[in-house]
Amino acid sequence: MASFKSLVTTVAVSTLGLSLFGGLSQAQAASLVPSTEGEVVNSIVNGSPLGYTITSLDYDGPGGNKPSLLFVDNRTTANTYKSGSIKFEKKDAGTNPDGFWFRPVAVNSNNQYPEKGQLEVGKFNFNFGAIAKTLKLSFFDVEDKGTIIDNLIENIVGLNPSSIELAPGVDSNIQTVILKNVTSFDVKLGIIGGTAFPKTGDGVRLQIESVPEPTTILGLGALGLAGAFGLRKGKKASQVV
Repeated sequence: MASFKSLVTTVAVSTLGLSLFGGLSQAQAASLVPSTEGEVVNSIVNGSPLGYTITSLDYDGPGGNKPSLLFVDNRTTANTYKSGSIKFEKKDAGTNPDGFWFRPVAVNSNNQYPEKGQLEVGKFNFNFGAIAKTLKLSFFDVEDKGTIIDNLIENIVGLNPSSIELAPGVDSNIQTVILKNVTSFDVKLGIIGGTAFPKTGDGVRLQIESVPEPTTILGLGALGLAGAFGLRKGKKASQVV
């Protein structure tokens, strides 16, 4: 199996504020998730101050799971990847959000994909290379403790590590977090094992949107970045694997 290739080797993080968020109209945000399904194989978006890279990180250290794969997935279709070793059904058990989402796939120490790729667990670095003033992160189906956003908050005494752990919610819940003046952040999606699902784990999906300042709402057309991703498309379920 070809491992998820690291796209950046250093992490530069600068955040000026972080807060739980609710109430912003979707019409005021531009999605930074591509609108084409497939594996993220060249996750570099260029041509904008919000261009960014994604790096898959070690989930649980040496001897544990390997860096997860990452896909863009739309619930309305079924797809297969890796010669059929990964299968995304048109309707997954308890995990069917609307729209396009980043969907992690856990990879164990034996290079296998638990639950045929449906264990949505991984740790990733998103690096924008420039300051993104406001980002809205949406997390789907956080039912157990384990989803964490790590960042550095800049204050008068310098850069200090900080993190937020999302609270467990009901099935199919959506929780949102706002990051202010972000250059880079790490996010740990879901958990392997845990309290709620000890035999498998709690899978979580991620959406990212750029939220414009009130004076720049008319400039949203410049943020149409989805087509700039390199994606390896999967086979539809109706095709021969």
